[in-house]
Amino acid sequence: MDLEACYAPTANISAAKKKSRTIAEIIFPFPNISSWRFSWQYTNGYKKTQADREAMKELLNRDDFSPADIANTDFRKLDEQLASGVCAEAPWSNTREGWRTSLVTIGVPIGKRSTQASRRDAAAAVRRINRHEPSADTPPVHAIPGQHFTIADFHHKSLCAEIKKTFSSDPAARDFVYDPFLRVHGELYNSPSFVQEDLRLQNSPREPGCELPRAIAALMFWTDGTVAWPGYMYYGNQSKYTRARPTARAAHHVAYFTSLPDRIQDFIRAHNDGKSGSAQLLTHCRRELFHAQWGCLLDEEFVHAYEHGIVIDCIDGVRRRIYPRIFTYSADYPEKMLVATLRDKGHCPCPRCLVTFQNINKIGTSEDSDSRRQNRRDTVEMQTALVQQARSIIYDDGYVVNSDRVETLLRNHSLVPTVLHEYELGVWKALFSHLVRILDAAGSEIVNEFNERFRHVPPFAWTTICKFADNVSEMKRMAARDYEDILQCIIPCFEGLLPEVHNNAISTLLFVAAYWHGLAKMRMHTDTSLRLFDDTTATLGYELRRFSAVTCAAFATRETQSEYDARKRAEARRAALADQNSSAPPRTGTLQAAGRRPRGFNLHTIKLHFLGDYVTSIRQTGTTDSYTSQTGEHEHRRVKSRWQRTNGVRASSQVMNIDAREARMFTIAHELAEIGVEVPGIISHSDDVATPVCIPPEDHHHIASTEKNFVDLREWQAENPDDPVVEAFVPDLKEHLRQRLQDEHPSLTDPDVPIILHHDRVYHHATAHVNYTSYDLQREQDILHPSIGKSDILVHTPSVEEHTRHPWSYARVLGIYHANVIVPGTLRAHCVEFLHVRWFEPDMDWNSGSEVRRLERVRYISWASDSGAFGFIDPAHIIRAIHLIPAFHHSRTLDYLPPRTLYREPKGDWKYFYVNRFVDRDTFVRHAGCGVGHLETRARAVERILCDGFDPDANLEAEDQDGQGGTLGDEDELEGPEVADTDPDLGLGEVDELYADL
Repeated sequence: MDLEACYAPTANISAAKKKSRTIAEIIFPFPNISSWRFSWQYTNGYKKTQADREAMKELLNRDDFSPADIANTDFRKLDEQLASGVCAEAPWSNTREGWRTSLVTIGVPIGKRSTQASRRDAAAAVRRINRHEPSADTPPVHAIPGQHFTIADFHHKSLCAEIKKTFSSDPAARDFVYDPFLRVHGELYNSPSFVQEDLRLQNSPREPGCELPRAIAALMFWTDGTVAWPGYMYYGNQSKYTRARPTARAAHHVAYFTSLPDRIQDFIRAHNDGKSGSAQLLTHCRRELFHAQWGCLLDEEFVHAYEHGIVIDCIDGVRRRIYPRIFTYSADYPEKMLVATLRDKGHCPCPRCLVTFQNINKIGTSEDSDSRRQNRRDTVEMQTALVQQARSIIYDDGYVVNSDRVETLLRNHSLVPTVLHEYELGVWKALFSHLVRILDAAGSEIVNEFNERFRHVPPFAWTTICKFADNVSEMKRMAARDYEDILQCIIPCFEGLLPEVHNNAISTLLFVAAYWHGLAKMRMHTDTSLRLFDDTTATLGYELRRFSAVTCAAFATRETQSEYDARKRAEARRAALADQNSSAPPRTGTLQAAGRRPRGFNLHTIKLHFLGDYVTSIRQTGTTDSYTSQTGEHEHRRVKSRWQRTNGVRASSQVMNIDAREARMFTIAHELAEIGVEVPGIISHSDDVATPVCIPPEDHHHIASTEKNFVDLREWQAENPDDPVVEAFVPDLKEHLRQRLQDEHPSLTDPDVPIILHHDRVYHHATAHVNYTSYDLQREQDILHPSIGKSDILVHTPSVEEHTRHPWSYARVLGIYHANVIVPGTLRAHCVEFLHVRWFEPDMDWNSGSEVRRLERVRYISWASDSGAFGFIDPAHIIRAIHLIPAFHHSRTLDYLPPRTLYREPKGDWKYFYVNRFVDRDTFVRHAGCGVGHLETRARAVERILCDGFDPDANLEAEDQDGQGGTLGDEDELEGPEVADTDPDLGLGEVDELYADL
């Protein structure tokens, strides 16, 4: 086989694009470019902002825009044309950019058992069919049992048509990866599951007479059963860094699922002697409807493409046979169970194994690990046999869906008769809620102190850590990102609020919880980091069990006031709704205050069980950011915004039309950009996230060159004659500059050669921007802004003692400057950038690190004329910014600085600061020592978290053994991401060998 010939473009790159067309042809049906630009302005953004106002101003002043051109334009008619697809020329866009509307029919089991008469009628019907006599309702080829109920307005696309369209014309497809390779655990297209599937494909028989190169279309689905119930399709061939950006529009809307309409009850009553359907029957119908809609998506065309592939002239000019494969399905927990045909929170709540609720709290133990391997769910064929047997009992024998005969078959495996935050909104939210209850039990003043500490946590980076709410403990209007921020910053805020024995236990638990979270959200893993992740999971399970058994048992916890108020409001709503639906007189006395109820900490939740599957999932399918439900939720904001543009009448149809219009508008925009027409808002799919300040990636940092804000050093020193720090500023600065310029000017090695500052001035700047390479080989940027608290940095100091864990020091930036330096004997001044800093030193009396589960603690160097408490650094020596949180428990001190200095805070300096290693993934991995992109700027050795003699199976006497684990709260019932199920026995080395053989 001639691989060169196979992969040679079928035409040159320009021919691979659409044929060259005029602007008038591209923008059809718009009559002129002004009308298109006006509509483009409307398309971008659903809420009007100041940026939109400026964009409109820019549009009105463009040379190619004329208000007269849009005066008589009927934009409503243009919208109808865009939505109807009359302007679409591509074969896949039959109408509405590929959208279609289908009828979906489900079978409703009425629950009537067969009688002698009904069996006689059924036999007669069979005889009529055998004699080829028409009957009133001839069964189709794939008969739907039960009474047929039809739902209209299921809006969806053909998956095969969408794949063709994307691979052949979407500009993003130019960056798709077709040939997998294994290096580290990160992208889906580098994962063992993708590699294994590609190996199967490449080793399978070819289609007769076809020598085209074969490749996989890695499909990733997200659904969200809230507004419009959208279904999104992403491509695993695309980089996850692009997929995660909503502005990249990587989500392909392929369906808007419809819910079970209220008229189902009318239908059931009409066929069931006036009796309404039970809650269990309605639940069964919802499952049937959901799977029937997926049956429309996974149609015969898709099944044929799955087996035989689709020949596509890809946008890179290569003709390939593309085979669609579904790798991941991400959804909330209830919807995940709906897809897996399992009952929500049933006896066996996990879709991957047969764990029971009583054993969920054993996460991390040897028993739990063995159970996950040995008690995996049965094969699809075995489950299908049980399900089909149960369906026969329901539809043929007339038993109700929750009858004993059905339950006997399905209960043990939690099956049902149907053919995102897991950590932040699950385990961590439940843990944090109970920590607040413990503080409340210890005293209201302690809760107030806790909230005050959070208000003093400084911000970090652009938006990584923002100012916290005034009352964190109430948890009002919080999203997953807010709980994540709390987890990353809680350790210094919680320290010392409880007696020492409980403080130590909770500090350990919080460290391990944040450590696990950091590993779970890493965007790139190695085998080393995954081993550390495995150990951390065992440690987390042990610490949670110890917290439940020891700490929780020491406090009589009950609902917080905010939880009590929320419960009473919910009870009032339910009571009002019940009164509206009942003809009886309104009930009285049902809402009497019963006080705040006792609340315990529940370890028996499915979310906790899911944590044990993370390492296996990452090893097989890549890191969690590839398939986290957060990606779909970001896209769901777009659907919600579109929903707001509707009038609420058949809103799903209107949302579909908006999607079709926007798809057509973006197609026009990209084609205009390809021929050189400037289009605001269109960026390359290959570009990373745009940084707020444009710094070439090869530059280390950026400081402005303006000289508007200057400091006259003579006047400054004259204004502060008694300040020893100011007095030492100029001589220390000149010594720093001498060291910086010696290599270029050897004469400066002579201390008698002076350093001259032009006009005796230095020039002050508000901000500096620092580029750095992250652990996952991305180019990132930090901002230093001392006036708003973003001022702490890591300084590369490789010359520090080898016995220290980290090759860096900590400093606080006091000022950002540049100076024009004149060296005697030269004709021009040198512009030298520098930072004035105050140095930190490690607290040598404090034991820190992963093995003791404590954050590193630092303090200011005390002032002395030769102590080096203050200094100057070259910005090129900055590794990146760091987040230091005051050690609130140890209060402040006035001992670090002399009494008369500008740099002394009125209340004194915080005595200690904690290094927040958990503030973002890069900082965490840098301290852990396992970052691929850090080279010499990381810990000198990879950390370990297991202590010597650690036993995850240790029995805790007070541990709850009854399987209840406290009152189940709303936070315990939330969802988790779906992962693909692949062969766990095929390692990276074996896959590499298979590829070498191939």
